[in-house]
Amino acid sequence: MSDFLSMTAAQVEALPEEQAAEVLAAWVKARQTTLPEALMQSASKPHAKLAKKALYQLKSSGLSVAEPKPAGAETAAPLPSRDDEAMMGTMSPVLGTGDRALFFARPLRGGGIEIYQAIISDEFGIVQFDRAQTNRATYRNRIKELRAQRDISLIYVPLERIVEALGRAMTLNDRSRTNIPAEMADGLTRLGVVPLDPDWAIEALRPDDATLAAGAAALHDEPELKQWMPPEHELTAMSGDVAEAKDDKAKQLEKAAAAAARFFTPALRTTYARRLWLTAELFDATGRAEAATRCRATARHLAHTTDASAFTTGLFMKVFELAAKSATADKLKALLGAMPAERLAAPEPK
Repeated sequence: MSDFLSMTAAQVEALPEEQAAEVLAAWVKARQTTLPEALMQSASKPHAKLAKKALYQLKSSGLSVAEPKPAGAETAAPLPSRDDEAMMGTMSPVLGTGDRALFFARPLRGGGIEIYQAIISDEFGIVQFDRAQTNRATYRNRIKELRAQRDISLIYVPLERIVEALGRAMTLNDRSRTNIPAEMADGLTRLGVVPLDPDWAIEALRPDDATLAAGAAALHDEPELKQWMPPEHELTAMSGDVAEAKDDKAKQLEKAAAAAARFFTPALRTTYARRLWLTAELFDATGRAEAATRCRATARHLAHTTDASAFTTGLFMKVFELAAKSATADKLKALLGAMPAERLAAPEPK
């Protein structure tokens, strides 16, 4: 082990990848940065990749490390203009799990662009990150196709906004100990992504927020929020409540409110407030001003009060609605199964 710590970058570069990885692991364990900082500039891509991975591990442990020079920096062009509508990136709605998909591009000097697809989570950070090369015409056509699809709600934003979202997500990778592979780290460096504070604040309450938030159950009728459900373990925990409150709406509301009160800790109220705030932006972008206003009021109400919420109760009311639909489907299947085959067959034309 001590021999590993005395090796130079040139010596490690001459080693096979497996042995080089062992040497770098020793430097990470010893919390020393000199070797990986020198090796990250290696002409050998596998060795440079190992060094960047070691530096990321050292940085995650709290050490200050030299920032790697962006690979291909000489070929990267300036960010596209905010006025270039065809080069805008897209952000999907926020799912009930806190996940969001990003699709965007970065121009390259001399022509061509890099396109990126990513999935970010407000719990785990960047969980998927892929890139490829194409040309501007192909990317612009894809954006036009997305704009023409009425069944997909997207926000179109400049690249700076996406880089910011990735920076906030990157910090969550460290918090959740979700690994960023070396290839992903290289792509993020090319984009100029740096860790940012993900704990952005929701603005202060307004006088009419309580009134608006009282009708927040209606937000669950919006297509993007219809899919939001409590986590699976909460669905399982409510199985007894579903059976007890069957066909009793008042009892269902009581059980849903109690479940919401247990589930929504102060931290989760803030998390859902941020999800709603981002969803309000999408409502604005798709011409739903009233829903956007109610969404922001509900976000402020969740973030800055501990009061019962029509929105959180509505989230758990979906459990009873789902159970009722499932029971109806089961009854229909049983009924069809009991009917004679000739009753199910289509009548012969006369």
